[in-house]
Amino acid sequence: MAVCGRNLLLMAIPLWMSFGRAAALSDSHICYVLDGILFTYGLILTALYCRLKILNAREYAAENAKGKKNVEEGIYTGLTPHAADTYETIGMKK
Repeated sequence: MAVCGRNLLLMAIPLWMSFGRAAALSDSHICYVLDGILFTYGLILTALYCRLKILNAREYAAENAKGKKNVEEGIYTGLTPHAADTYETIGMKK
């Protein structure tokens, strides 16, 4: 019986020591701080994304305004037309 009581006590000590940590997590101030950090992070990422989109749009507009695009630089560059006979018949010798 003493061994069972001792094991129970050894298992209960870590649980008893962690009650203070659990009580500290319920503090509402921590949530407000974390919400503020998350909100600031979201604003920074949104600003960087919009800046990237605006810079790419300006670059694309400047490229089109200069008339730099050649006919060879189109979407279909590097594509070749298909051969006229896609399927070839197999010559069968009898």
